[in-house]
Amino acid sequence: MSDISEADRANRHVSVRTKFFYGSGAAAEAAIGIVFNTFNFLFYNNVLGLSGTLTGLAVTIAVIFDAVSDPVMGSISDRWRSKLGRRHPFLYLSAVPLGLCFFAVYSPPPGLEQFGLFIWFTVFTIGLRISLTLYHVPHLALGAELSDDYKERSVIYAYNSIFMMVGGSIAFFAAWTWFGSAEGGISEPKNFLMVGLFIGVLACIVVLLSAHLTRDQIPLLKRVSDDLPPFSLKQLALDIWSCFQNRNYVWLLLGLLCFSATSGVREAMGAYVNLFFWELEPNQLRYFALATPLAFTIAFIITPKLNDRFDKTWTMVGGVAVLVLAAVTPVSLRLLGLLPENNHAAIFPTLMVFIGIFYGAGAVLNISVMSALADVADDHELNTGKRQEGIFYSARTFVGKTTSAFGLLIGGIAIDLIGWPTGVSSADQVADQTIFNLGLIDGPIAAVPSLFAIYFYGRYSISKKRYREIKAGLKTRAYR
Repeated sequence: MSDISEADRANRHVSVRTKFFYGSGAAAEAAIGIVFNTFNFLFYNNVLGLSGTLTGLAVTIAVIFDAVSDPVMGSISDRWRSKLGRRHPFLYLSAVPLGLCFFAVYSPPPGLEQFGLFIWFTVFTIGLRISLTLYHVPHLALGAELSDDYKERSVIYAYNSIFMMVGGSIAFFAAWTWFGSAEGGISEPKNFLMVGLFIGVLACIVVLLSAHLTRDQIPLLKRVSDDLPPFSLKQLALDIWSCFQNRNYVWLLLGLLCFSATSGVREAMGAYVNLFFWELEPNQLRYFALATPLAFTIAFIITPKLNDRFDKTWTMVGGVAVLVLAAVTPVSLRLLGLLPENNHAAIFPTLMVFIGIFYGAGAVLNISVMSALADVADDHELNTGKRQEGIFYSARTFVGKTTSAFGLLIGGIAIDLIGWPTGVSSADQVADQTIFNLGLIDGPIAAVPSLFAIYFYGRYSISKKRYREIKAGLKTRAYR
């Protein structure tokens, strides 16, 4: 039970301060994610010479460990009883391992051969991913617990999304600035070590601050249900099975599954495409971080209004559709010979525009999906009497991460199949056909699964009207 009544909770307004410090934690996760996704293939494959297949396999193994740990973490945190509530103990616990493992990923001992590099990368990426799980799942569940209001939930996750942009943009800009100015650039392993140290320390500090500055909300959050059975693997399986009985939840997961397949492939290819397909310099690439603030700010402002006016279903569908078009259009135009050469003055501004659209649409999609999952958790509580945000968000991340892992593996295999040479620093060192194939995989081929995501998100059916009915049902039960 909560320390406040259900009626008071339903009418409680979440302060800007709480939304701010809750959302700020996402900056750490985004900084870790954007740097890892941007540089892990470039560092291990192109700089250290680990094969693309083994690089992709290492990440895939780690992400599968991460994905399996998500529902375990969700189920445990749903049941955790402590003076710090259900979620905060894990937020505090995650901070130091997160920073240490991230630093270790970019500081392998010198002289390691293929197998040694593979083991080092795999072990510390597993540690990094599990540390992220300790933070990510309770953090998302905490956001759902802060408010029961249909629109305000979108606002809370909008704060989360805007801080993801801030953290990701700062990390992206700082990393490429460093590589553009440091001696040896992207060819010098020590430069990656410094990036790992900076981002690792920054992420640790931000997570601790976010957890500490939202602890005043602990007495206002819902407590563990008295009838919720203790944690066990059997109970975990039953919890997950119970989630999958909700049809709207299944549609959200299927949409995520398809979208994550696209994301995984593009994450593996991203740095290669920017450096060799578009032939951009590190000092140019850093400015991509400046394309996202305006896009995220617009998404922050309009998404709650779009969800309120059109319902979350159509906001999610529109978000995916715009995002796919933004990802595919510039690469496809280049493959068709409809864009000028890479040294033309129009190329960089054109890419900046499409990147802004891509991240803006991604923010709209993310805010809407996170808010929709909170509504599904309410629907589940109405049907079963159990409050289990943790298991809902963790099962969602399990599906997304597992699918993304296979996308990363496919991307790594593709790098080997197209014959990508290691140790290259410019497009002049790569065959034209290899670069063409790189663009073909990153653009049109990678986008295909997301077309199915549009269909699945379109099947989600908790409208604003239906949510009012769910909320009324929960309110009636609370007064009994």
